[in-house]
Amino acid sequence: MPASKILRVRGNGRRPGAPAGEWIKYAALLVLAVAAFGVAALALMGPRDPGGTAPVAAASTPAASATGTPAASPALASAAPTPSATSTGRPAKIELPEKPVLLIMGDSYTAGDGADQPDESWANLVAGSLGYPTNIDGRGGTGFAWGGGARDDQGGEYEVRLRQTAANNPAFVPNLLILQGGQNDAQITDAGEITAATRQTIEAARRFWPGVQVVVLGPSAPQPLGEDLRDVNTAVRAGAEAANAPFIDAVEGRWFTTANSPGFDADGAHPNTAGHAYIADKFLESWAALVD
Repeated sequence: MPASKILRVRGNGRRPGAPAGEWIKYAALLVLAVAAFGVAALALMGPRDPGGTAPVAAASTPAASATGTPAASPALASAAPTPSATSTGRPAKIELPEKPVLLIMGDSYTAGDGADQPDESWANLVAGSLGYPTNIDGRGGTGFAWGGGARDDQGGEYEVRLRQTAANNPAFVPNLLILQGGQNDAQITDAGEITAATRQTIEAARRFWPGVQVVVLGPSAPQPLGEDLRDVNTAVRAGAEAANAPFIDAVEGRWFTTANSPGFDADGAHPNTAGHAYIADKFLESWAALVD
């Protein structure tokens, strides 16, 4: 420590009239005091590392789990969502029942409009290929949210018809349900209404027939109409995903292109016989991927 911190000395440091022995005693005490202060100062400063920097406290790390990876804190662990088919990016799948019983419900495509014969509809071709006991309910101009007619006043929404089927034919209990459509829902400007109706329709089917597995085949049409279905396709897909149901996407899958549409178009809005066969083939490809 600097001397000014210990003692300020003036002149020769003698007090007038003090004996020499007394001064020697005082001098010895002064030396001892300086030494004591020096030792205390060194003790307080403590050791320093060779680089001259102060010691740094080690950062704490999470406790390792049995697998050797940091264990999540309780708060994070409880907040972590359970992976679902949508959140993990994996498409939802279906598990074929031991004895499949199938219901196909849809719009004019399922009814076979545009085909030369009603039994040449995509739905009939799919049912024949799968070989399951199947009921087919196709009604033109309807959809998930659109009930039919120019003013949406025909009461043909899919949920309404599912309820009627369950009530009027209790002996028929499907464990597989294919819902096709969305084209006619494009007349509704509120996408949220279409999404909600799609989700509610799927959930209603599960109430009517507990355990039924639902697959949604979204809207489709030969070009150029098909390109106008992108918005309604997005809305229907969102409803299927919200209900955790597999969605077969004909629009984003580009089933109908400007190149192939002339050979599949019946009237600008419906597929012809070849178009129905094409839809059936594309659907069966997607179905095979869902049941793998």
